[in-house]
Amino acid sequence: MIIKSQKFSKKTALIYFGLCISLAVASFLLSYFGVVSIAYKEMPALAVLCALTLAAVTPVCLYLSTKFTWGTLLSFISVHVGLALFFTLYIGPYSPFTSLWAVLLVLTYTNYGRVGFFVSAFIFTAMSVQSVFPYKEQLDAEGSASFATFIVLAFILSAATVIVAMIFCLVLSNAKKTNKLLVEARRAESVQLNRLDTLLNSLSDTVLTLNRYGRITSQNSSALSFFDTNQSLVGKSIDTILDLQDASMQPISAKQLMESVKATLFRDDVSVRRGESEIVRLSIQMSKIQGTYQDNEDQEFGVVLIIRDITRQKTLEDEKDEFISVTSHELRTPIAIAEGSLSNLVFMQEKGGKPELLKKAAETAHDQVLYLARMINDLSTLSRAERGVGDVAEEVDVKQLVQDLFTRYEAEAQEKSLQLNLDVDASLPTVMTSRLYLEEILQNFITNAIKYTVSGSVTLEAHMKSGRIECSVSDTGIGINKVDQKKIFEKFFRSEDYRTRETSGTGLGLYVVRKLADKLDTTVEVESKLNHGSKFSFILPLSSDKLGTGKRASNI
Repeated sequence: MIIKSQKFSKKTALIYFGLCISLAVASFLLSYFGVVSIAYKEMPALAVLCALTLAAVTPVCLYLSTKFTWGTLLSFISVHVGLALFFTLYIGPYSPFTSLWAVLLVLTYTNYGRVGFFVSAFIFTAMSVQSVFPYKEQLDAEGSASFATFIVLAFILSAATVIVAMIFCLVLSNAKKTNKLLVEARRAESVQLNRLDTLLNSLSDTVLTLNRYGRITSQNSSALSFFDTNQSLVGKSIDTILDLQDASMQPISAKQLMESVKATLFRDDVSVRRGESEIVRLSIQMSKIQGTYQDNEDQEFGVVLIIRDITRQKTLEDEKDEFISVTSHELRTPIAIAEGSLSNLVFMQEKGGKPELLKKAAETAHDQVLYLARMINDLSTLSRAERGVGDVAEEVDVKQLVQDLFTRYEAEAQEKSLQLNLDVDASLPTVMTSRLYLEEILQNFITNAIKYTVSGSVTLEAHMKSGRIECSVSDTGIGINKVDQKKIFEKFFRSEDYRTRETSGTGLGLYVVRKLADKLDTTVEVESKLNHGSKFSFILPLSSDKLGTGKRASNI
């Protein structure tokens, strides 16, 4: 198989050029001093051809070899011709200088493979044998050795030169194959390392490798963000940059944890302090780095340390536990009251109790059932919001929605002798938002306003403000003191004001409103003065980035 030839570099061409000029000069000097073979004497014209080949033709071919790949082939042909003529005319087949042809054989193999090698070997053998023929008459006349003996000797010397060159070519070929395998292995290793780096750097978790002394040997990009630095962490001791604390806020040495690792260690009860008050809760995983079967079993390679910020997860778990605890308590109270009232009702009915007492017990139980229904409705609304049931935005006509709510609650306001007012701009644009969430927020404001207003009015408004729609519900009710204004959006919070306690409520309404407002990408504002009424308002964007995917929002 012929290897595809390549152009010569200028350096290679200069080396060949120097060799050819040297041979041309040598041929001139040898001719001048008469150090020539019988072939030269019989065919002196070949000397001119040899000189032209070495001094003119070959340099031209070498120049072309630096420009074109076919110039390389011409150069090799020219060198072969020139060298063959030089050996035939000047040094003969038995000169030690014929070993130079072995170098030419190797170079030919390097460029043209086995085919080039055997062609060059054939030329060399033919040249060696042919060089004996001019001496046939001299050998026969002297009778010192037979002509056939010199022919055989020429074959032997040629074969020896070719074999030496072949061995060298095999060694060179094996070296090239080995080098190629090494290059491919290094390339594959580089690809794998790049993939591993990409994988590690794509992780949001902090990943570090530590040596047996607890010093960092590598890191991923998230580590820089976690430790809030732009400088490399490599070479630093883990205990100097990671001040771990356990659940009781006692310091823990990461290096000591590393030394206790047998295979894998996992803990999610540790934390670090940032600043004076911020506590970041973490989970850490340490896995011992295993060596290969060829490594010493007693040799230690350190560990891989994975750090994950679980502050939000732990906070949600704590909130969940607190929510379940408080909800259980809030549900237990009305259930106990309803159960007691119904038990009294049954007892009084059996004993022939007074009708007014029976009615009071039934009304008490009914009120508690209604309270439970409202709480379950609020919890259901909160659950729907957390599951993203209403997250898909739709085109909503705010003016029509507000008018519908006004019509729906007008009769309820009149029952309490309250004036329900409607103040809406004549022209309001439609918005892309969640109708379910928007209606739930406005309903909550309206029902609270009617509930906590003894006399006066409740006003429902919708106006354009700075390119967005401001919705508000104001009343002339009991108002909210400044201390309670900071707490009204907390779950299960109810003011200690006796007027608030006189009305039933779950303490979940405004908590649900705050969560739904976050979904709508807005914030509820409160303006209130005790005994002078309240105003709840929010500015509705014409479209929300938090809606449209149907996915659960991150802040719920």
